[in-house]
Amino acid sequence: MKKLFERLRIKRPVFPQARRRCDLVVVSAISDGEWPGMEDLLDSLATYLDCAYETVVADDATTDGSYERLLDAGCWVVRNPEKLFLEGNDLTLRRAFSEAHRLFDAPIYLKIDPDALVIDGGLLSALGAAFGAAPRIGLLGTYRIDWNGEPRDLSYWKERMLRRRKDLGKPYDLAVRNGYQIGDGVQGGAYALSRDCLGAIVRRGWFHGADDYRPSGIKGRHVAEDSLIAMLTYAAGYRAADIGGPGQPFGLWDVGLPMPPHELVAQNRLVTHAIKYRDPESLEARDYFRARRVAHNASRRP
Repeated sequence: MKKLFERLRIKRPVFPQARRRCDLVVVSAISDGEWPGMEDLLDSLATYLDCAYETVVADDATTDGSYERLLDAGCWVVRNPEKLFLEGNDLTLRRAFSEAHRLFDAPIYLKIDPDALVIDGGLLSALGAAFGAAPRIGLLGTYRIDWNGEPRDLSYWKERMLRRRKDLGKPYDLAVRNGYQIGDGVQGGAYALSRDCLGAIVRRGWFHGADDYRPSGIKGRHVAEDSLIAMLTYAAGYRAADIGGPGQPFGLWDVGLPMPPHELVAQNRLVTHAIKYRDPESLEARDYFRARRVAHNASRRP
């Protein structure tokens, strides 16, 4: 019996995950009605990303054919068993990031919405330079400075996070201790996590509810996923930095394009948001960027 207990106490080896290496992993999520945006987004990735990349998309139980189209396009798809809607967006993206980390080993994981686009080349090198600009940067996005240089007003999410304090568990306290300002978050249209930062979050089990981290998914009580990912970044010992202000690569807004399409190009912006699917201004912008992609691809043909 003594020998049996001794055998049980032997520490079993931990086998490392076998993951495919690539330069960049693109993470997104899709709901019913968003395929027109996703189709353009995938085309923009294929046009402008001059690196080895993989795409992981969380499908919110779509019934409009988006799931099948994503598979046909070669995406890795994680599908919600039932619709979680906007209030469940945090959980949906936690599942997507978990799968992206499980499947692929990349230095950078770029989250981008279906109503966003990559609009020019050089994104990987721009992200790499921004991550390397200072120690412990784990998250890049339109953070405290908006596209026009004005400070972002995140007071709404500060109040929501303070009310939902008990749902955020130990990561809340760790983040505050490490300098996180309650409510702060990157603009959700596009942001990037470093390998080390995402790995630290995954290993701590927060995506799966460790340390009492269980943000509410109830309408009117949820906290935006872009504030939550910023909080987890600080809780893991990293920090966020701006990449969406004047002279920087992201040109994002949450209520439409921040400026006309030609101005985004003139300012050397590489990613933009938001371009919807029905209003004339959005459709015109989509046509503009689609024509640029066609011209770009034509110029590369022998």
